[in-house]
Amino acid sequence: MNIRNTLCMTALAAALTAGAAPAMASETAPFVTAKEVRTEISESMDAIAKYTAQERKQAVAEAEEAMNKLDAEIDRYGKAMRENWSEMSEDARASAEKGLAKLQAARAELGDRYEALKDSTADAWDELKADFAAAWDSFSETWDSADKNITQ
Repeated sequence: MNIRNTLCMTALAAALTAGAAPAMASETAPFVTAKEVRTEISESMDAIAKYTAQERKQAVAEAEEAMNKLDAEIDRYGKAMRENWSEMSEDARASAEKGLAKLQAARAELGDRYEALKDSTADAWDELKADFAAAWDSFSETWDSADKNITQ
């Protein structure tokens, strides 16, 4: 199963913050754009779809890392939304809230599929990997949709 296109969370954060903000940057970490994080997450998800049952441990570790980065991006979106709340129109607020809620729900579904993947046996690997990939596709579509809603 092919994994969907790269994520569009960058545009969500950028639309709210009027520019690409550093993703998970600290005072000592180099500047990393949200686009770079998005690309890294997408590449990880693409790689997971190719792992065999014998590579399950590596796939699960990569999925966990990618999902932690997704969580950081969703948190960043929520923070940007809160910081710009007073400057947003009622329609923009409603759209942003709806987009965030949908992202959180899609992330929860992806998390459920991750847990199943993590607990899988070699016999069930291919099926559970396909379920995880489908949940990723759904999340990616939700992200795309939220991006379109916020940038209109």
